[in-house]
Amino acid sequence: MRLARFTRPDGREGFGVVDGEQVVDLAARVPSLLTLLADPAAAATADGDPRFAVADVRWLPPVTDAAKIVCAGLNFSTHAAETAHGAPTTRTATDHPTLFTRFPDSFVGAGEAVVRGPEGGQLDWEGEAALVIGTPGRRIPEASALEHVAGWTCMAENSVRDWQLHSGQAVAGKNWEASGALGPWVVTADEIGDKALTVTTRLNGDVVQHDTTDHLTFPAAALIAYVSTFTSLRTGDVIALGTPQGVGFRQDPPRFLRPGDEVEVEVDLVGVLRHAVVDAPATDGS
Repeated sequence: MRLARFTRPDGREGFGVVDGEQVVDLAARVPSLLTLLADPAAAATADGDPRFAVADVRWLPPVTDAAKIVCAGLNFSTHAAETAHGAPTTRTATDHPTLFTRFPDSFVGAGEAVVRGPEGGQLDWEGEAALVIGTPGRRIPEASALEHVAGWTCMAENSVRDWQLHSGQAVAGKNWEASGALGPWVVTADEIGDKALTVTTRLNGDVVQHDTTDHLTFPAAALIAYVSTFTSLRTGDVIALGTPQGVGFRQDPPRFLRPGDEVEVEVDLVGVLRHAVVDAPATDGS
């Protein structure tokens, strides 16, 4: 099942189920998307539910303003190597994941353009698979961690490299408003199970990243266990698993996103997240 948030043709926000080439809006009788993530059985549709053609809606990121979005950095050893950071190829008792957080407003929905700000021109692509929490928990054991996953989505995590490198902390380069994309929907966990996911990023139709989550240093269950040790995970929270090698920053010469570029992040079994790139509109500083 595919769960989504969207803007209806009449401009109202909706959420519900993607059913083939239609979306079914459940907002009139279900409290929120979080209800569906916590209990997918609540997504049963009825004859009177409004339906809209997929082509007539605009996708919104499948997260709420209150969501925690935690991203794993350097989690593919090949990406760690290309960025000149050491990373373990196998886990030991002293290994810990590298993490950073994203703000919900740093993402747009599928089909919306991400924005390159005038102060940070080195906007780089980073395709990722991301999980969405369904069952809340704290100090979740790794052995049962996947039971807490509501589903999976695609993330164009993207980074403003010049700002990321201002210091040893990545936050400034990771949270530019509308610099990344998320969606187009959440595919429920029952359709994925514990299968490895293949992540492919295309820039203007050319493959620039391609790898499988079999090659993660810290797999999804380990990340859930680690993150939930220091913070409670709640329904709707997101954990991104990390990006494969092939980022623009490490090309020779470096290649960054420019207005007019088109990016696709495909996660098999989940879907394709597409976005264009635009420059931020000029302002007078007021």
